[in-house]
Amino acid sequence: MRFIRHLGFAGVVLAAMFFLGLNSPIASAGQALTPVDNELIFRPELALLNIQGERRDLEDYKGSVLLVNFWATWCPPCVKELPSIAKARELLSDEPFDVLVINVGEDKTQIERFLRTRLGGVLNLEVLVDDNLVAVKDWKVRALPTTYIVDHTGRVVYSAMGERDFSEAVVIDKIRELIRKIPG
Repeated sequence: MRFIRHLGFAGVVLAAMFFLGLNSPIASAGQALTPVDNELIFRPELALLNIQGERRDLEDYKGSVLLVNFWATWCPPCVKELPSIAKARELLSDEPFDVLVINVGEDKTQIERFLRTRLGGVLNLEVLVDDNLVAVKDWKVRALPTTYIVDHTGRVVYSAMGERDFSEAVVIDKIRELIRKIPG
């Protein structure tokens, strides 16, 4: 039953990617991040385990700007953009900025094996496991990869659907703009 549910989700994601044209090369810099309309800004819930088995909650990151990426090992655009997310994390390592990469629908063993064999490690990113697809629903994820930028108050302010290069200057600049708004 669980396999059928995941297979159904994978089919929906692949269909959405096809119809939205997300199987094309990385989006241009002008399409890097889409501002979330004020009426649509939301404060999603998040309570998941990381691959080490530790519980993570959105509150753990309050006071920082947070990049939240939804991905899967079977999704080529997801895999392709992970190194750019790690690079963005590195570029902003001295600033109040964190990254969560949330694997969708796969178990911890699958994820760990993939990270070890395909990517040579976890790229210094916090990997959370959404094996029951609760976060996907709460965050309104419609296709993979989907990324959200969350401000220091926990509000989603930017989104990106499809593959991006998160280490591009235009993305880093938008994140730094949000960081400058943190009181302190």
